[in-house]
Amino acid sequence: MRFESIVLVSHVTDLSGPSEAVENYLKSRSKRLGVIYHPFHYCADRRSRMKEYDGAFLRREVKEGGWALPPLLTYVKDALFTLFYFLRLGGRFEVYLGADPLNTVVGVILKKLGLTRFVIFYTIDWMPERFANKWLNAIYHWLDRFCVRNCDAAWNISPRIVDVRRSQGLPDSRNILVPVGVDLEKIELPDKSATEPAALVLLGALAPSKGVDLVIDAFPSLKKRFPQLALHVIGKTPHDAVEDGVVYQPYEPRLKALGEGVVLHGAKPHDEVLAMLPGYDISLALYKPSPNNLSQWADPSRVKDYLACGLPVIITPVPEIHKDIAELEAGIVVDYEVEPLAEAIGSLLADPQKWRRMRENALAYMQSYSWSAILDGVFEKSFKA
Repeated sequence: MRFESIVLVSHVTDLSGPSEAVENYLKSRSKRLGVIYHPFHYCADRRSRMKEYDGAFLRREVKEGGWALPPLLTYVKDALFTLFYFLRLGGRFEVYLGADPLNTVVGVILKKLGLTRFVIFYTIDWMPERFANKWLNAIYHWLDRFCVRNCDAAWNISPRIVDVRRSQGLPDSRNILVPVGVDLEKIELPDKSATEPAALVLLGALAPSKGVDLVIDAFPSLKKRFPQLALHVIGKTPHDAVEDGVVYQPYEPRLKALGEGVVLHGAKPHDEVLAMLPGYDISLALYKPSPNNLSQWADPSRVKDYLACGLPVIITPVPEIHKDIAELEAGIVVDYEVEPLAEAIGSLLADPQKWRRMRENALAYMQSYSWSAILDGVFEKSFKA
């Protein structure tokens, strides 16, 4: 695909996700590309960012407005900055790609003003109770339905959200599944034909819903049984350590207290993560079963990164991808409990042949998930809608 002019607007975290992958795809395929990012309130750097590309060349980048505001005011600020940055970018783009309802509403308004022609509504996460505050949640869902009615194409990250859009009356021609992909060309795989697994890796924000407590509780007994075992943690406790309205303590001190064999790497850029992951052996994706866990509606990118780097994944049955992992034997699905987790990890450490078989299954599974191939297909389908 080639684009004369396109703007991407998204909220982002401290870690790379689907929006950054779309940016990377568009850089080499757009004559003129604008990118507007708004970090979530828990990010270390809260400043909204604007990037302007001429082809693949980054012409300028601006960061502004990192104020610590209440959540509602933060969203208002983000919408205003989207308008402000859009005008600074030149005020007219053929295609507007907005991730989440707030950013897409701005695109719909700009289309009605004649400043863009085609609006794509990209749903990276969705859930019935997106916000604990019932009024904020009601506004979120009103905006979500407004975007569905007024967009030219709706991109949805998981089959569950595709079903939601269908129930909202969106025609299948505009209701497009966009699974998370992987930058396969960036991954260099070592020869592990003679390797015995010994290195666990936990990637992502350190939060209760990500199963960090399970890992802390399971590691000591595993370390006694397998003295060579190491745990590598790539990520950090969010700046605003609050989940479901409850403040929690940073995890780093508890992880360090586990002693020898635990390595804390902190948060890393995505390209660096893809360079690190192939050096480990077993990955952890321990999502806590909860009505408020976004992962049950999502397609977590870290799981795809794990698999593409040849790491069998120990995963809980929360995100939809756990079904494929079980069916293809690319990892082990466990209940959200310490004992099943320790047993699953131990079974791979004790049986290198089983681990190698799952490693090969993981690599084979991800061969069809190249970001470039996925986005080529969904853009083509979008403009036929």
